[in-house]
Amino acid sequence: MDTTTSAVSTLKKSNVWATKMLSTSAQFWFIIAVIGQWIFAYYVTVFYGGAAIDGDFMKWNRVLPHGYAPGEKMGNLATAIHLILAVVMMVGGPLQFVEQIRSRARSFHRWNGKLYIVTAFLISFSGVYMVITKGTISGWVGDLSVSFNGVLIMLFAVLAWRTAVARKFDMHRRWALRLFLVVNGVWFFRIGLMLWLFIHDEAVGFDPETFRGPFLTFLGIGQYIIPLVILEMYLYAKEKRNSLVKYSMATFLLVLTVLTGIGVFAATMGMWLPRL
Repeated sequence: MDTTTSAVSTLKKSNVWATKMLSTSAQFWFIIAVIGQWIFAYYVTVFYGGAAIDGDFMKWNRVLPHGYAPGEKMGNLATAIHLILAVVMMVGGPLQFVEQIRSRARSFHRWNGKLYIVTAFLISFSGVYMVITKGTISGWVGDLSVSFNGVLIMLFAVLAWRTAVARKFDMHRRWALRLFLVVNGVWFFRIGLMLWLFIHDEAVGFDPETFRGPFLTFLGIGQYIIPLVILEMYLYAKEKRNSLVKYSMATFLLVLTVLTGIGVFAATMGMWLPRL
């Protein structure tokens, strides 16, 4: 009897530690990701906002092909709205997932959440409009990938809103997490690309001149599919009582955190800071 009780107690303790490790590893990844997103938000604000203040809108095209087209008021307005909302979303969005804010500042959480969901919907709508009117540098494959990402953002935004209104908070949190990941598809693409270049030290799997190739096709789809798959793996591991599953997922997340950090560093030093 004592042996059985001791075994059960050991299993419970192991599961508690596994749960803590899983939660901690997820928090580490989130912190690194948010730092990277806020650096990106700063870059977008300074580069595009600075060009707009100086009246040098053509500067946008150095980074965003066809971002500004003289005489196309609606297209240029859509681009400006897209950039402004992107900054608002990258700065305010992560605050929705901070437990201390969610529990101690519920009113802020609700209103910031509404702003986040509406902004996500609008930014995806404007993004799809930009693709239709201006296209992407990656051709039709990039057009389809970005458009599908926009559709997912609008769908997840609606589902996050509906579950919140219905007070199905567990489902709401899941849809909000999915929304957070697909909204940051553009950011995932950039750090994924820079991580790839950091590892290989050269353009492998694509032509840097035409910006076409199998790797970019993979990354264009993977920028939101891969994060969604990893999220589902995390949610599955979180619900399981199997300690091995939790430890394995926690270890995997720690590896992803390191890779994310390298991607953020490479993007910051190789892409964002040199343009400021």
